[in-house]
Amino acid sequence: MTVFARITRVTRLTIPLLALAACGGVQPDFRVRGAGVVVRSDAAFTRSADFPTRIESTVEAALGYWGGSWSDLAGTTIVFDGSPHVDCGNLGPSTGCYDGDIRVSTLDAGESITCVEATVLVHEVGHAVIGDAGHVDPRWMDFTSLAGALYGRTGYAATGPASCDPVANVWRHPPRT
Repeated sequence: MTVFARITRVTRLTIPLLALAACGGVQPDFRVRGAGVVVRSDAAFTRSADFPTRIESTVEAALGYWGGSWSDLAGTTIVFDGSPHVDCGNLGPSTGCYDGDIRVSTLDAGESITCVEATVLVHEVGHAVIGDAGHVDPRWMDFTSLAGALYGRTGYAATGPASCDPVANVWRHPPRT
């Protein structure tokens, strides 16, 4: 084998491995409209048969609220994490984070959340669509209409069906100028 052939072979093997490492080496468990979904939780709702469609309908409602489209999430990975907090870089631990990818906790005060609508996914989709790390946009003030659109769905607990109360994760403060 020539030196060029060896370099070519090594390059063909190395580039995909480097690309995988750059993404944290995590392959999505499944995809929803171009967004990869990774499940690192044993919350009952993450194992339900309708989980992918619930993600899709929840994100669809969030995109409508924020004025976005699925193209805003193309290539994004959404991680459902069973830890009480997710790492959010220099912002410290949080129940959700958007830094090019979305990470949300499936725990609330140590208890498993019962449905995707009760995570902070809608909030993090807002960051993906409009940015606004300082929560200046007045839409952060009131998610009532969005929570209403997601209300009435069934939740999941280890023991069976449970209530599902969508989270209206807002920043109630006067909008900054």
